[in-house]
Amino acid sequence: MNFELRPKETQVVAELYDVPDKEMLDSPKLMEDMLRDLAKMVGEERVHIHVHEFEPYGVSGFLMMEKGYVAIHTWPEHSYATVNVVGFSDETWAWNVYKALVKLVKPKQQNAVEVKSGLNYD
Repeated sequence: MNFELRPKETQVVAELYDVPDKEMLDSPKLMEDMLRDLAKMVGEERVHIHVHEFEPYGVSGFLMMEKGYVAIHTWPEHSYATVNVVGFSDETWAWNVYKALVKLVKPKQQNAVEVKSGLNYD
């Protein structure tokens, strides 16, 4: 009997270092624009975007799409951001979205790991 292990979610948890556009890391408008561009790049219709501005600096952005979501939190004073990309069922979706995000944000360094959750044995 063969079993296939399939996750309900695939999550990419990442750190982006040395992000050159510090303004985008600190601007709610520029963060929203970047998330909107990301949805277009991956061919998803935007479902919902929410961006919160922190004082004295930094923003958190959330992009909800049909196949998953992206959450990003920034520390512009360190040219740094953390990212969570969660895909529902399609195991490659999270990585494809993460790669598109990296093209937009252009970190000089990055670190990413994959977490699978809700495993099904079929």
